[in-house]
Amino acid sequence: MTSWIAGAGDVLAVGAAFAAAGALPEVLLRWRSGAGRQRASTLAALASGCLFALAVRPVVASLHLSVPGTFVALWLLLFVLGFCLSMSEAIAFSEGPSPIRIQHFLGALFTSVVAAGTCALLMRAPSGGSLVANLETWLDRYGWSERAMRLFGTAVAFMVAYCVIGSVTWRFVRPYYTDPKLGLRLRVPPGPIVVLLQIGRGLLTVCALAPLLAASSAHGLDWWTRFAPALAVTCGVIPLLSAAGWPVYLRVVHAIEIVVFALVYAFALGRILQI
Repeated sequence: MTSWIAGAGDVLAVGAAFAAAGALPEVLLRWRSGAGRQRASTLAALASGCLFALAVRPVVASLHLSVPGTFVALWLLLFVLGFCLSMSEAIAFSEGPSPIRIQHFLGALFTSVVAAGTCALLMRAPSGGSLVANLETWLDRYGWSERAMRLFGTAVAFMVAYCVIGSVTWRFVRPYYTDPKLGLRLRVPPGPIVVLLQIGRGLLTVCALAPLLAASSAHGLDWWTRFAPALAVTCGVIPLLSAAGWPVYLRVVHAIEIVVFALVYAFALGRILQI
């Protein structure tokens, strides 16, 4: 019973840290927003932090990492997969000026540092270990050519899963990308750009996940059940909870799309890297 209470306290603490870190830049820079919008943004950030803590808890339980190493690994997971991937997507799929500004990037950086640090302090890995040593041991499993092929294979798997699942989703979201009257400024870039973008995002993803992959003692189905939900929440749920300018329907459909994508991608990642 005590462990459940302690776990719930950790989750709420991470959620509060996430929400406070997300709100602080707005207070300091005095961004103007209505009280209702600010309240909704804070609640979304609180939910994002709590969900992130719940999702990564099984992952952290499989790690052999020190507290600083856990912090770096979780920061890369949240900052790259939770923020940078969605920012690159927003830039590529928007008409006109980029919707992403430097304050968005800096806010994401600050929020991910605070949330990952809180997680690392509250959710200790079962045993300590060096992040660098884990990476060296993990990379030494493959020769240079095999390593390059496997990493590129994960990027191709990322792109293929994205395109296939996205094409199924397209029929449900087409009006939001083709009807300018809706005012969302969304578009679909040309096919070659989409392919290259997703391969690049796939390479960035596997590089960001490398510290966690190298430090985890989980294998096979156990690894998938730990990592797939973490990827789904970080890549899909967290970015769309903060997409306040989108209709609820569009956010829900894309969240389902990315959750399904994350489950498929995690399976492919485990097979290609022989985890």
